[in-house]
Order: sequence, then structure tokens, then C-alpha cells
Amino acid sequence: METIIGLGQAGCNIADEFKKYDEYDVYKIDVGLDAYEETPYGDFPKEGLYNMPWQSTPEGYEESCPNMKTFFKDIKGEILFIFGGSGDISGASLRILHHLQGRDINVLYVRPDIELLPEKKRMQERVTFNVLQEYARSAVFKRIFLIDNTALETHIGDVPLIGYHDKLNEMIVSTIHMINVYNHIESVTDTFSDPFETARISTIGLLDIADGNDKKFFSLDNEREVRYYYAINKDRLKSDGALFKKIKQQVKEKANEITKVSYGIFATNYEEDFAYTLSYSSSIQTGEEND
Repeated sequence: METIIGLGQAGCNIADEFKKYDEYDVYKIDVGLDAYEETPYGDFPKEGLYNMPWQSTPEGYEESCPNMKTFFKDIKGEILFIFGGSGDISGASLRILHHLQGRDINVLYVRPDIELLPEKKRMQERVTFNVLQEYARSAVFKRIFLIDNTALETHIGDVPLIGYHDKLNEMIVSTIHMINVYNHIESVTDTFSDPFETARISTIGLLDIADGNDKKFFSLDNEREVRYYYAINKDRLKSDGALFKKIKQQVKEKANEITKVSYGIFATNYEEDFAYTLSYSSSIQTGEEND
């Protein structure tokens, strides 16, 4: 993915994290953005920023969403469109995505803690959550990645309140980035193949190599496939004779009659070893266990 588009506060904060990496062009859409720069010749729009007019309801954002084709005219490559489900501005999401038709679109949807939402917002979130998945399954989007904030909180452990969301966003973005990197470089060895065409509902996560525990960022029902990306210190790959056997056994234990598993091993210069997961499902997720 070369272009990142963040919508609303949650989406824009995650999009900002991608600026750490040179591979991405970042666009942000939100209320109150400082989207114009003063010059002696007048005010000119800042590249990649769109100040959305404030509305009081999600329906207001949907009905008044402006045509943004001009704002998107220079976008190149695959798109990752990011937003959270609890903000009123999410009401504009489908209208904005319509203006991106004809491009390769992936959606990253961050699901909030449903139990803490007022009833009206909970209903709004559920509609958005379901419609996006239906669109992905119908190939309107290339893929949707689901993130559950409550799952992230479990995996990240105790974090101080100040900087809390920054830590969660950093985990999301670093995981996506590393999976992107390994999808574009040669592995030492791998068993990857093209994912099932109908499996367009996904999540990402981490794997604890020591104990084999998955730390997925959303609990997917009916997983069709899980990919494991092992990032291993290159000197350890040369010296540890038992490592390859351990990895293969670890992956085999993840397979079952429904879920296909595959793995790739990549050499790194990092002292510490890491592993990332990418999961696919063909089924619409209800998320009821997280409600």
C-alpha cells in the first residue's frame, strides 16, 4: 500500500504513524484540520489535508459529504483507508470511498469498545461494521482489515493513560508495515500461495515465537487461512540447527480441517526475533463475543 488515508481523529492519528516510513503518502480528512498555508499570494491548501465541515450527526456527514475527487487526483498505488467506528464523521466513509472507485482499496476498520458506546452510537457502529464487510466480500474493496481495540489492550499490557492510544497505534502501524515489507522482499524460505479469492475479511497480529501464542488484533470466526511471517536474526539462521524444525512444528500445530496455514522466514539484522500474522476469512464477522 503506497497511499494512506485517515478519516476522523482515530484514522488521522493512525495515518500520522505511517509518516515514520518513507514508503507511504499520507492523506488526512477531519474536522478542524489546519489545511491552508498563508503566503504573500493568498492562502493555499496544504497537500494531503482536507478540513471537513462540522456536522452534528453521522447522517449529516453522509448527506453533506463533498465531492473529493479533486483532492484524490494525485493518489497512486494501493490505498489503505483508515477510520474508527465510533466517530460521527464515520458517516461520510462510504461516500468518500465512492470517490475512490476504480482504485485498489483496502480498508482498516478500528472497532471501539462497544460496551462503552451510547445506544445510538452502538447502532451506528454495527451498521457500518456490517456494511463494510459486505462490500469487501462483494469485491467492492480489495480487503478489509478488522482491528478490535479491546484485543489490542489485552496484548499490549499495562500502559499509562498519557500516550495510551499512541502505543496502540504504533503497534497497529508497525505490524502492517512489517507485513508489507515482507510481502515485497525475498524470503529465506516460504510456503506462501495466493490467498483464497473469497477470503477478503482479515486481521493482523503477532506471534510469540517462544510459546507459540497468537496475539491477533481481532478474533476472526471461520478462518480460512493464516500466514506467519518469521523475522529472524540472520546469524541465528546460520547457527541454530534446531530453529527450522521448531518453526515448522509450530506452524503445523496451528492447522486444522478449516484453516490453511503457511509461513515465510526472513533474515534480519535485528538482534531480537519477531513473528507477525495475517489471517483471512470469508465469513461476515458479528463480533458478538466482543460486544
